[in-house]
Amino acid sequence: MDDACWYRCKAKAKRQIIKPLAVLLIGVLCFFAAAPSPVFAAFTESAHSSDAEFPLYPIIKPNVDFWVNIFTKYSKAHGVIHDINNLSIIYEVVTLDPSETVSAANTNKTVKTAAILKYREILLKLATGIAPLSDEEIRVSALFGKTASPADFELAASNIRCQTGLSKEFKEGLIRAGAVLDEFKRIFKFYGLPEDLVYLPCVESSYNFKAYSKMGAAGIWQFTHDTGKIYMNIDYVVDERRDPYISTDAAARLLKKNYAVLGEWPLAITAYNHGLNGMLRAKNAAGNYENIFKTYQSSSFKFASRNFYSEFLAARIVAKNHEKHFGTLSFENPSAFQTVKTKGYLMAKDLMTQFNLSVEDIQTLNPSLRPPVFTEQKYIPKGFHLKLPKTFSLHEIDKRLAGLYKSGQKPSRFHKVRKGETAGSIARLHSVRLNDLVRANALGAKAAIFIGQNLRIPVRDEIITTVKKEPVKAKEMRPEPMVPAPAPENPVQTEKPAEAETTIAETTGPPGYETPIDPMFDVIAKPPTNVAAINPRIDMSDLKILHIEKKGLLPIGVIKVEAEETLGHYAGWLKVSAQEIRKLNAFKPHDKISIDRKIKIPLKKTTAQAFEEQRFEFHKEMEEDFFGSFSINGVDTYEIKNGDNIWRLCENELEVPFWLLKKYNPEINFNSLQLKQKIKYPIIGKAKEK
Repeated sequence: MDDACWYRCKAKAKRQIIKPLAVLLIGVLCFFAAAPSPVFAAFTESAHSSDAEFPLYPIIKPNVDFWVNIFTKYSKAHGVIHDINNLSIIYEVVTLDPSETVSAANTNKTVKTAAILKYREILLKLATGIAPLSDEEIRVSALFGKTASPADFELAASNIRCQTGLSKEFKEGLIRAGAVLDEFKRIFKFYGLPEDLVYLPCVESSYNFKAYSKMGAAGIWQFTHDTGKIYMNIDYVVDERRDPYISTDAAARLLKKNYAVLGEWPLAITAYNHGLNGMLRAKNAAGNYENIFKTYQSSSFKFASRNFYSEFLAARIVAKNHEKHFGTLSFENPSAFQTVKTKGYLMAKDLMTQFNLSVEDIQTLNPSLRPPVFTEQKYIPKGFHLKLPKTFSLHEIDKRLAGLYKSGQKPSRFHKVRKGETAGSIARLHSVRLNDLVRANALGAKAAIFIGQNLRIPVRDEIITTVKKEPVKAKEMRPEPMVPAPAPENPVQTEKPAEAETTIAETTGPPGYETPIDPMFDVIAKPPTNVAAINPRIDMSDLKILHIEKKGLLPIGVIKVEAEETLGHYAGWLKVSAQEIRKLNAFKPHDKISIDRKIKIPLKKTTAQAFEEQRFEFHKEMEEDFFGSFSINGVDTYEIKNGDNIWRLCENELEVPFWLLKKYNPEINFNSLQLKQKIKYPIIGKAKEK
């Protein structure tokens, strides 16, 4: 019996004993009262959680009240214009277009920018010391009280922000949580943690099991790749961040560690957003949580980190009183499944046939399996904890699986395009169909490739679906904070859209038939100029080992550091310690590996091919996950300002992952940005649902 089933059986037996006593007690206390439903109880009981553990300090109460309203009162049709430091100061609630379209996003940006500019102008006028004259000036001045000084107004003019409402998302998240909440509480109880921590995903993801952020955080707990790897298995085949049960176990261990180090839950919860080391610095600088909230400042401790604990308290209040805010809700029910550990590698198609399951059935029960498993590009790995419906006994499952196992995993092969090559010549080199190569890499009808481009080589039996290319069109320049948007300087010209959206695979024939490409379209590889504007999925990274040298009998590879890579990644792929790589390169204790830097790697425990394969899969995983959730709606430019840091720019100002930003600026040295230097960046929108 799996853990989830055991817990439900135990809970049922417990209810059978307690329920008669509960009914009698309720009858004595209140004759007309009705006992709450089990699902409602899941949101109201908190046997191991108290306000002593999660204190509501007076100083943060305005913030908590603000977030309660965001979660319950305001929807995506509302933009709350407010002060960043004092959330009780709300200037206006503007009307937004809640539809998920590019035009709606542009309209909403215009509305929000206009509102921010309006109040900035009023506050700057009040900062001159002149008495307010208009009704609006009088109203805004009154928000700060009679003791407000010109300096207060001047500071406030730079601290205006717009928060979009989240009531619909929060309500839908509570409904989804009904399927897992009891099991999550059991997990936290197992680790000796407060059960009310189950409300943290209401803040992180609104219990959206498919949540994926622009910066690569995945699942309901929004683990980043690097943090997730500490607690879970994350690779090209399996991403356990997307499994609600495994990721909750990981979150419990992370929160337990935070609490053990920091000693109080307000700090431990804030560390979930800001990082343990970041909160240790804050604690050492300011002491307890209240002092940190009031006085602590750092380049990374901004609005999101400062408000994270307040958001958690608000989510907890709303979830435990959901009927007050949303009325009666019909919660999703837990799924019944059983788990078996695979003894070899499995093809998803064989699993579907043997157990009469659809792709959706397997994906729903096993959300950690990535798309390559379902295109037969990869096998379900050996040792995977496979969830199946309770239709068969475990003995019968083992019996049926025994004849399906494969001895090894399918490889991931790629080819770096060299001068003079064509798609046809590369297909012949690797003994694959030209059609399959074109479709696997979305090359289009002309099969255009670029020198230095990494092409994925399809594997046998792979189900190759056509990836529709979406040419990037130039949009209006994105406005800087509180500044109207200027007109574009150099609009990006795209290739012919009609040709770009076509693939040779659209012409079909009998089984085994390969649609021919006209020789004139099998063109020689072009120089890599502005490839991101043609197709942002084109990968120009240097993923191959540049050369191999010898140190005694030990082979040493030389590579160039690519975006998002760390010594930890190299150590994992090479099966060595990060310290060994540091020693090999004579790195100083605080020496960081910068982008494009050449470093040495030991190849004593793995082959060059195996290293390159894992490296390639790492970058494909990021790309595929991103474009599975987002699309590129245009390109803007940003001018580097004094104090800009590329990592904070990516995360806060531009909201673009660094690996993608680098694609649009291949000529820029990101290790040495210059004042007023202009960089291109893509405008990101949500991908259309398939």
